[in-house]
Amino acid sequence: MNTATQPTLIFIPDISGFTHFVSNTEITHSRHIIEELLETLLEANEIGLEVSEIEGDAILFYRFGQAPTAAELLAQVQKMFVRFHAHLKKYETHRICHCGACRTAHDLTLKFIAHYGDIAQNRIKEYTKLFGKDVIVAHRLLKNDIEHHEYALFTDPLVKACSTWVEVPEAAWTGVQRSEQEYDSGPVKYCYLALAPLMERVPDPAPEDYRIPGVTAQVMHSEAVIDAPMKMVFDVISDLPWRSRWVVDAEPEVTDLNHAIFQEGATHKCLAKGAAIVSHDFHSRPESISFSETNVRRDFSIVYTLYRVDDRRTRAVARGFMKRNPFTQLIFRLFYRKNIMKAYAETWTNLNGYCQSLIEAGSLHHYAIETQNEEQAAA
Repeated sequence: MNTATQPTLIFIPDISGFTHFVSNTEITHSRHIIEELLETLLEANEIGLEVSEIEGDAILFYRFGQAPTAAELLAQVQKMFVRFHAHLKKYETHRICHCGACRTAHDLTLKFIAHYGDIAQNRIKEYTKLFGKDVIVAHRLLKNDIEHHEYALFTDPLVKACSTWVEVPEAAWTGVQRSEQEYDSGPVKYCYLALAPLMERVPDPAPEDYRIPGVTAQVMHSEAVIDAPMKMVFDVISDLPWRSRWVVDAEPEVTDLNHAIFQEGATHKCLAKGAAIVSHDFHSRPESISFSETNVRRDFSIVYTLYRVDDRRTRAVARGFMKRNPFTQLIFRLFYRKNIMKAYAETWTNLNGYCQSLIEAGSLHHYAIETQNEEQAAA
């Protein structure tokens, strides 16, 4: 069923480089990265845009009624652009994985298409889609002759419907350029602004220190030899949602996850009585991999180190630290240390058993982090 047409803003943020990125990198991590970026764009919506559909690398937004002001449009473009690149900057500084997707995510770019026209909604059962010639025009404009990799394009119908468009030269971050494109549906006139000058407004990620402040004391040490390659053991350990499958006394489902890919600042909570935990201080070398996990209260931390024994065995070590305080250290030794050590012994057994099952099946763990030693990373 089609509803009557009504004046509508069509607004499409499009992630450029998507096809090459997905085609030439690891599908699992590229999918997660694109999902995070699309979510970032959705969260930056401040002018009441509705989502018609998400099209892999783009979001088809719309808003019925009066055209937005030039100030609204420019502010919306700027907010989405800055949030998009701030996310990529933080991803670059916090990443651990060196797979193709994680390593080249910073090459992704963003462009915007904004159009205004008469649109109808096509309703088929519970599904609703935008329908009309102007929807086609907006999609056609994603392919054009603009030389810039990142830009915001505004069609003439939108400019004419926007009563304050004359304010753009004063409000914009760069000069407005004009062009025209010929499509099978006819010629389309538009103006556009390069987005490169907005990169100056993208903030650098703030330094974050997740470690326990002040002087610490080691209060526990547990280790075991896992009959599996170091890389496999790390892939299992770094799969935070999987912790519920092998960690003793873990909750049925891991919660408080803030990233789909293991990285600096990744959080999780797997124990009912435990606080959420932050992963940090990752180091990868040819013969060892280490990282720390500190609870959000920053009063207890575990440093995990995996040592390569040979191609088939890994020595896994967990060392516990807490703030140096004679009283709390005594309480820990008297009431907690024994149970924690027992839980770790059983946990190592579970980890070894799961890795053995993978080897016997001739398979790898479904979640993989590609590590790279520091000398290679610096090269």
